[in-house]
Amino acid sequence: MMVAAKWKKTVSISFLSLLSVPLLLLYVWLLFNSINGKPLYSLFPDQLSLRSWFQLFSRLPAASGMPESVFPIIGNTLIVACGVMILNLFVCGLAGYAISRLKFKGKDLLLSSLLIMKAFPLLILLIATYFVLFYLRLLNSFLSVILARTAMELVMGTWIIKGFFDNIPLEIEESAKIDGCSLFTLWRKIMIPLVKPGLFAVGIMAFIGGWSDFIFVYTFIFDQSKWTLSVFLYSLISSQESVDYNFLSTVSIFYMLPTIMMYGFVQKGLTKGVLGGGIK
Repeated sequence: MMVAAKWKKTVSISFLSLLSVPLLLLYVWLLFNSINGKPLYSLFPDQLSLRSWFQLFSRLPAASGMPESVFPIIGNTLIVACGVMILNLFVCGLAGYAISRLKFKGKDLLLSSLLIMKAFPLLILLIATYFVLFYLRLLNSFLSVILARTAMELVMGTWIIKGFFDNIPLEIEESAKIDGCSLFTLWRKIMIPLVKPGLFAVGIMAFIGGWSDFIFVYTFIFDQSKWTLSVFLYSLISSQESVDYNFLSTVSIFYMLPTIMMYGFVQKGLTKGVLGGGIK
């Protein structure tokens, strides 16, 4: 039995690794293209050069229509990503606790509605979201993107946090209430620390969602000084007659690097958080 299990595991790993090879080759080619002095037409660089990397951190191409330095663009991206993460954690923490612990009319309908909302494609809601933000006078601001992106992340985050709250024994809450603990204090000081793995997973997913967002930034923000790295990457292709593919590859690697590093460091905790919230 053990030999058969090891054989199945080896075959599964080999099969998945084989499927990953084409994708890994694309990333390797992208990296090599960013350190090549001219466009790379093969897998291996033939003219090593860090020109594109120096250009990224010195003066950006004027034709891109973006700021002259990449650092304001990085700052804009961090504002959106961190804003989505913070707001998503706060709302999911409250909503997950309320759905898990409180009894109110329409609770089952609310749970069903959350799943239905997840089924709608993003582009279907884009026009309606635009008009809502227009009437609220929030367009052309980071808040518009943060609110829209948070709304997209709330469904999965709420379900994960709800699963963690479901696993906490009721006796803990009852003991706190007997000691005179208010509902908000109970949530903030007792319940929230017990669901830290779930909050960790939700926070990481929300940050990555905010960091990688393109459609909301491109649609809701008109001032180019407020654009993020995703829109900057798009502008390199759309605003120039001749594309500098070495510089484009450099920006692509730089754009992906934080999320890849973050996922590599927190992979075990992220998996634990997502699966832990789905036990019930």
